Amino acid sequence: MASDSPSRRVLAIGLVGVLLLAGCSTLPTGGLSDADAVGEHVQQRYDRIDSYTATVTKTVETPTTSASVRATLDVETGERMRLTYESGARAGTTETVDLSASDAARPVLSTGLQRAGDGQRASYGALAETLVRTSNVTLERTTVLDGHRTAVVSLAPASDANASTTVERRVWIDTERRLPLKVETTWTGADGATTTETVRYANVTVHEHDATSDATGEATA
Repeated sequence: MASDSPSRRVLAIGLVGVLLLAGCSTLPTGGLSDADAVGEHVQQRYDRIDSYTATVTKTVETPTTSASVRATLDVETGERMRLTYESGARAGTTETVDLSASDAARPVLSTGLQRAGDGQRASYGALAETLVRTSNVTLERTTVLDGHRTAVVSLAPASDANASTTVERRVWIDTERRLPLKVETTWTGADGATTTETVRYANVTVHEHDATSDATGEATA
């Protein structure tokens, strides 16, 4: 099913987006093209994170349907990931994954419009490397979202990318707190129908190794 691949990565992409900018003294004005360097940078940043939590709201819209689900994401890096549904058909249920396992899958936040496939198994560095290698990653613009100055980073398929489904993504990142606020993914299926998936992040808290203070932020969905 064409919609599986874009949706299974969405939780990871929000974090990759913030890691791409985390630690940068200034926002990149051009595109990101060195996939190996980006992958290494993202993985180093992720390895410094002890834990992070967020309230995630995901909405999927097709020409004929719309569905939304909200969940709390609670991650202890390298230990476990817990996804607790607050709305939707699975409200009140919790999915937990042992991240210490070498073949650990990541939970998929499913609205019911897509089949919930396996989660993203690759490291965040590998995911970032793949995104840069197969996409044109650019700082599209800066704007204000929910009262926060925000960088909009676009990931458009590279001209030489070989994919059966064209997927375009935009990530809204709070430039002051380096926190993801929103990820929008659009793709067109084999039937020509366009699907838009929007993920909003609220109550985001990131705890890092040796940090003088935790990066904490809230965005209203």
